[in-house]
Amino acid sequence: MASVEVDGKSMITVPQSLLPSGAKQGHVLSVKRDVSADGKRSALTIEVDEAATKRALAESAAQVKKGVRGKNDPGGDITL
Repeated sequence: MASVEVDGKSMITVPQSLLPSGAKQGHVLSVKRDVSADGKRSALTIEVDEAATKRALAESAAQVKKGVRGKNDPGGDITL
């Protein structure tokens, strides 16, 4: 399954059977909706967004690095 953000507001769950075969945990997916001219049919296209995935992984790595203790930090909850 994948959680897909809709309009930056809410999340929906999409079954794995509807995802691209190469999609895996950590991938950013792009979902596009096409509506027929008469409005009677719509089609969704779901694809792995490689560029957005790379950006998200880089942002995540930066957050982890930011959380690493400094050389003189002995750890613990309180800094004196």
